[in-house]
Amino acid sequence: MRSFEDATGRQWDVAVSDASYGAQCLIFAARKGNELRSHELDLYSRFDAEQMLLRLDDAALRALLAGAREWQPG
Repeated sequence: MRSFEDATGRQWDVAVSDASYGAQCLIFAARKGNELRSHELDLYSRFDAEQMLLRLDDAALRALLAGAREWQPG
């Protein structure tokens, strides 16, 4: 899991999670509030997805968040 700040100063946590058909996704959770967003990755290995998350800088995380869609668990 990683934490970062968006362009407006809002704090987010992001973690890898399972998506459909074995794909991996990033789940973004706003620290204040209950907003959740997801971004599906073209990766099928959890290890690869977690390594990618560790390599991303804050600017890349902000870009992925901007393109993420609303996520409803379950």
